[in-house]
Amino acid sequence: MYYYIRLLKNTPLEAVIQEPFKMVFTITTDLTEKFYESPCKLRCQTVVRTPSTAPGATADDTIMTVMPQGLSQGYSLDYDPKIGYCSVDLRMAPCMTIYDECQIVLSLDPAPYTSNNGKTLVAPPEYEILPAWSLPIHLKPAPLNFSKKTKHRKVNKKYLIDTRQDLVERYFKLPPHLTGVHGPGRSLLVREDANEGFMARHIWDSGVFMTKYLMLADSWLSKYMKEKKQEQDKKASLEASMADMSVSESTETGSTESSTGAPASSIPARQPTKRVCLELGAGTGLVGIAVAAAFPELSVLSTDLDEALALMQQNVDANKALLPKNNMQVGFLDWAEKDRQVEPVEILLLADVVYNDLSHEFLLQTVLDYSDEQTKVLLGYKFRHEAEQQFFERAKAHFEIELVHEQDTMQLFVLTRKPASA
Repeated sequence: MYYYIRLLKNTPLEAVIQEPFKMVFTITTDLTEKFYESPCKLRCQTVVRTPSTAPGATADDTIMTVMPQGLSQGYSLDYDPKIGYCSVDLRMAPCMTIYDECQIVLSLDPAPYTSNNGKTLVAPPEYEILPAWSLPIHLKPAPLNFSKKTKHRKVNKKYLIDTRQDLVERYFKLPPHLTGVHGPGRSLLVREDANEGFMARHIWDSGVFMTKYLMLADSWLSKYMKEKKQEQDKKASLEASMADMSVSESTETGSTESSTGAPASSIPARQPTKRVCLELGAGTGLVGIAVAAAFPELSVLSTDLDEALALMQQNVDANKALLPKNNMQVGFLDWAEKDRQVEPVEILLLADVVYNDLSHEFLLQTVLDYSDEQTKVLLGYKFRHEAEQQFFERAKAHFEIELVHEQDTMQLFVLTRKPASA
C-alpha cells in the first residue's frame, strides 16, 4: 500500500520571482478514499534544471529551496490529517534567475525521525509516501516599477499566466543494474492528473508495485527473460551447427545445394520472431514504460480507452531517453469489442484492472483473445472488495494461477493458459 502527496491547486506554468502563489496539498491513498492518518512534515524544495539535466533527480541538478511565506518551521510544511487539505503561500527565491526553469518538489521530511546521533525520535511512516513534482515552472522577472505597492501587485498579475495543467509528476529511480544501460541517476517519469479527474489518468498502487518489482534484476520477469534468451541462444547454436554440417556434407559430395534443394550460400538466416508485450487498461502507461525500459528486446503496446491515450503518449515521449529502440507504442483497445481476429502475444500486463466486476466478462475474453499456452499474463492486484474475486473464479477455468510476489496488500500473479484438452 502506498500514499501519494497530491498537489490539489496546481502551480502556475509561469511565475514571477518573489511573487506569492498558493499551493494546496494533501496525502491520500491511490483512490483518494482515505487521508494519511498521522501528522508529518513535508520538505518543500525546487529543482532547477539545466539543458543537460535528464528527467529525474540527479547529482547534476542544482537544488534550491522555495521560500514558504509566513512559516515558522523553516522549509518544512506541516501536514495535518485533521485538516486534510493543507495550503501554503510560496514564492520563488530571489537568488533564482529568469533563465531558470524549476519544479516544486514535495517529499516526506526525514528530519523529524532521526537526531544527529542517529537516534529515532518519532516512528517513521508505516507506508511509503510518494513525492509529488509540479510541472516545470518558467520564472519571469518582477516589474521594475516598485513606486506603488498596489500598482506593483496589479502589474505582476499580467506576468502570471493563469493557464494551468491539472498534472503532477512522479519519479521512479531505476535499479542499479539498469544504470549501466541508461546511465547513472536516470529516473522513470510519469505524469498523472493532479485532481481526481479520470481514474484512467491516475497511477494506482498495483502499477507502482509492479513497476518497482518488474525492473529488479531478480524479478520473475527478469528470470523469465533470461531463460528465454538461453533457450533462443541454444536453438540458434543448434541451427548453426546443423547448417554447418549440411554445408560440409555438400562440399564432400561436390554438391553446392543444401538438403532443401537451394544453393547453400543462398540459405536465408532465420529471422527472429517479434516479441510482443501487450498492456491492458494501461492508464498512464507506467508499467508498460518500465517494462519497455528494462527489456528493450520486447515490443510493448500499452492500450486503454480514448480519455487515457493523450496522457499516456505524453509519458512515453517524456521517457524517450529510456527507450532508445523506440520499442513502445500507445493504442486504443476496447475490451467490449467482439469477434476480434488477433494473434496471441508473449506477455500480457494487467495492473489493478479487476476492481469493476461489471467488466470482468469483457476483460477475461480480451485476455483469452490475446493469449495461448505460451503467453504469460502478469496481473498486479490489490484487494479492494469481495466482488473482485469473481474474476479469479472465472479465470480458473482457463488459466493456471501462480502467486509470484507480494508486498503488504498487493500481489503479483502469473496466469498461464491450460492445455486445450484440460
